[in-house]
Amino acid sequence: MRARQADPRRRRSRVRLDEHRSEADTVHRHRRRRTRVYGTILQTRGRWRSKAERNLAPRLGEVRRLASALEYSDSVRDQACQLFWSDQNEDLLRGRSIEAIAVASVYETCRCNGLSRLLGEVSEMARVAESRVMNAYKTLNEELGLPAEPVSPSMFVPRPASDLECLDEIRQRARTLAEQAEARGVTTGVHPAGFAAACLYRKSRSSASGRDPEVVHKAGREEGRWLT
Repeated sequence: MRARQADPRRRRSRVRLDEHRSEADTVHRHRRRRTRVYGTILQTRGRWRSKAERNLAPRLGEVRRLASALEYSDSVRDQACQLFWSDQNEDLLRGRSIEAIAVASVYETCRCNGLSRLLGEVSEMARVAESRVMNAYKTLNEELGLPAEPVSPSMFVPRPASDLECLDEIRQRARTLAEQAEARGVTTGVHPAGFAAACLYRKSRSSASGRDPEVVHKAGREEGRWLT
């Protein structure tokens, strides 16, 4: 018996059918993908009550990033984020730099929690001009009336002491010296971090664990000035 030969027309028909199925599967996958992406967009939009809030989302991420870079706790970071949203609700962003308000919110949270950070330090880390952040910070204080603690030299003693690996006794003596100076009112107008470094240097100088004044100078972050 002769082998049965396949009909070429039937073979071409099968090829066209396979191509059609492949195209249909591709279209179906694209449709499912568009539906999934569109659903995600709708869910994301649903988180914000207005377009203005949605536009602030990237700045809120910047607040979180800056607070994390400053090694603050989750509680402080959440406070900074909440303050930034309060700025929006109080309509403090209109006509002002959103970036500066975001950085000022972080710095304001530092002040309210008694954390030793300088405005210039926070501004430099955020890459926003210090003058702009200062203006935004003044606005927050005037409009919201937050209980920001005054910056004092004694607050800045622990950081350089830790950086220089000073003994606890030296750190305590330097802090006591700074507090005594504050009580006498002689710290008015001085650079707080620089004054703290000076107290640390004075108390460590007479100790066997004393450090080089240039190192203390750098740890104080006084940038070549003892006074502001």
